Amino acid sequence: MAMISAHRGGAGHLRSSENTVEAFEAAIALGCDYVELDVRLTADGTALVAHRDEVVVDSDRYSLSAHRLDELSGSPVVTLDAVLALVRGRIKAHIDLKVRGRETEVVAQVVGVLGVDAVVITTAEDAAVREIITWSREHAPGLLVGLSSSPRSSHGRWDRRLALLQAAFPRTRVRRSRANVVVSHKTLARLTLRRYARRRGLPLLVWTVDRPDELARWMNDRHTWMVTTNHPARAITARRP
Repeated sequence: MAMISAHRGGAGHLRSSENTVEAFEAAIALGCDYVELDVRLTADGTALVAHRDEVVVDSDRYSLSAHRLDELSGSPVVTLDAVLALVRGRIKAHIDLKVRGRETEVVAQVVGVLGVDAVVITTAEDAAVREIITWSREHAPGLLVGLSSSPRSSHGRWDRRLALLQAAFPRTRVRRSRANVVVSHKTLARLTLRRYARRRGLPLLVWTVDRPDELARWMNDRHTWMVTTNHPARAITARRP
């Protein structure tokens, strides 16, 4: 029976509630295993919890110096520090990095607060996975780090073409990245990565599964370690005894 990662807090169709304190509190109340959150950096290096890059500006706009949850809960975004304080000891964290560069700094921040056993790190950046894996061997042995099967970020026409080409060969990307978790879109999981993870003895994290019939399949698949979903209540219902 798979564990549940509440995607951006598991806010369902309420996009305005994604990556918010309220969503994270709801995921904790439901009894989810992990809460998934997107992490970006502002221009001055402050780690924020936000999916859309357009909100990542100078951190002064959000009055982040106090880092107090009661002040941040009504803001468009919250700091990573605030969310880590919220979830510590209450739920594990699935950190999806939306940054290029300084990844190990963010990971060190997360592990320093939550500990290795309460964290899984994912990113679509192949080089970032290799860097984090290398760092973790010395500083955080046993840290779970996965390469997402989505195309890596790109800048420019040729970079986009390379990213799409790489995405067409997910097993090669996972192997070369040295990831110790296979992070797969549900379609690729069905086609190839579920078998790959099983053969390699790696945990399989499937994203993003929302339909009741698909949740029934993946939540009860004995080779699936965790499912990321926008509807964690549905996932709980889909679990068979």
